[in-house]
Amino acid sequence: MVPAPSWRHRLKRLIRQRSFWILAAMLTGIGILHYLTAQVRFLPLTPFSLGRHAVERIIFLVPISGATFVYGQAGGLVTLALTILIMLPRVFFMSPSPADALVETAAVSVIGYIFTWMIEAQEREKRLRQKAVSRLRAINEVSGIVTGSLDLQQILKAALDKVLEVMGMEAGLIFLVDNQAQELALIAHRGVSEETAAEVDRLRLGEGFCGRVALSGEPMVVEDSSQDPRLTRLAVREEGLRSQAIIPLQSKRGVQGVLAVATQQSRPFLPEELELITAIGNEIGGAIENARLYENMRFYVRKITQAQEEERKRIARDLHDDTTQALIVLSRRLEALATSCEAVPVPPAALERIEELRKMADSVTKGVRRFSRDLRPSILDDLGLLPTLESLISDLAEQESLESSLEVTGDPRRLAAEAELTLFRIAQEALNNVRKHARAGRVALKVHFSDSNVEMTIEDNGQGFTPPARSGDLASMGKLGLMGMQERARLLEGTLAVQSQPGQGTRVVANVPA
Repeated sequence: MVPAPSWRHRLKRLIRQRSFWILAAMLTGIGILHYLTAQVRFLPLTPFSLGRHAVERIIFLVPISGATFVYGQAGGLVTLALTILIMLPRVFFMSPSPADALVETAAVSVIGYIFTWMIEAQEREKRLRQKAVSRLRAINEVSGIVTGSLDLQQILKAALDKVLEVMGMEAGLIFLVDNQAQELALIAHRGVSEETAAEVDRLRLGEGFCGRVALSGEPMVVEDSSQDPRLTRLAVREEGLRSQAIIPLQSKRGVQGVLAVATQQSRPFLPEELELITAIGNEIGGAIENARLYENMRFYVRKITQAQEEERKRIARDLHDDTTQALIVLSRRLEALATSCEAVPVPPAALERIEELRKMADSVTKGVRRFSRDLRPSILDDLGLLPTLESLISDLAEQESLESSLEVTGDPRRLAAEAELTLFRIAQEALNNVRKHARAGRVALKVHFSDSNVEMTIEDNGQGFTPPARSGDLASMGKLGLMGMQERARLLEGTLAVQSQPGQGTRVVANVPA
């Protein structure tokens, strides 16, 4: 627990401030004028005069107002009290008209108090406006966080940091509802030890503060959790957490989780603070629902992609084992027929026709082989990613007369089958784009192996294009191939970046975990 500063520390801080000495000098100077100047003061350029030190008494309003601006109402009232103490000796012991002097002093005191009240009211209104702006800014910042990503862990950790910053709290935890297990699972935490986090990692719905909030859907404020009988986990008491605010993370589908912020000091939660954190909780709840829907979508996309690849593999195997073999047999029989016809008198036109059919069968065989390889090259399963990429580059150079190169750096090795397949599909689509659209004279494929990931870069010197500012706009631009490459990388928790400008070529960088 952070101890409150003592009065000695506060006094030391006060006398180190320049404004304190300016106000002290003003009070001292006006006090000297009050006691050492003449009784009657004529106003310049006017026939009027103010007697009995009224001018000095009115000037005392200046340090009173200044103290209120600098130190608030308390500072203004203290300065007003000092001003009265400075003026009273003159009233009772030196003034020839004590009654008039007392009236003037009282008037100055009343006016000073009114000034203090008005300035404090204005400053309070200003602070309220600033708090309202701060709350709106905080909500906007959290909205930016939760809408800027669909990664649930990233969203919750960033949102929790922002909530603690806005609320001025020391510790925070975010739980998600596990409907299947009827439990709360701790997802993100700040300001608590790993031991405490492990102790509260799982809570039953209805258990403790957070479990009750998850079950009821209503916010809860705990003034001193160490003395509250509803506390079920001793680790919270041992952590020294006292005041807590627990907010449900609501969405249209109900409570998605719970947000708890806590401090080691006992403090009240103002209604506007609860409104702010509740609004932020609703934003986070909606983000959790969207992230879960996205996770479900990714799960189905992954399963669909796997099924698609299995079907491609089956078709490629059937084409290789059945169709290609049948075409080879047909070609050989046509060749044998042509050879046998040479021994007997056959019209030359018939021989030409047989040879034409044989060549057509050979051409179809090559096409089926190429189609089978594009569907699922057997070399990928047998030898791995790098030989398959070498084959892609060689085919591109042979078919399109492109200057093509493959560069491998780092520690080359076999990867998981899914990772190799993903990188192959990305390279295949990128090189197809180069062949169809880039109008390039050179293409370079680079693969770098590191301990934790693999980075593959495909770069060409073609005509380039203007990529969209957001990846979500790829579909509307008709860049379905790029969108598919990006989704494949995301399914492996990887990334894909497209860099291009008109006339300056295109660079595709895929980075996936090894």
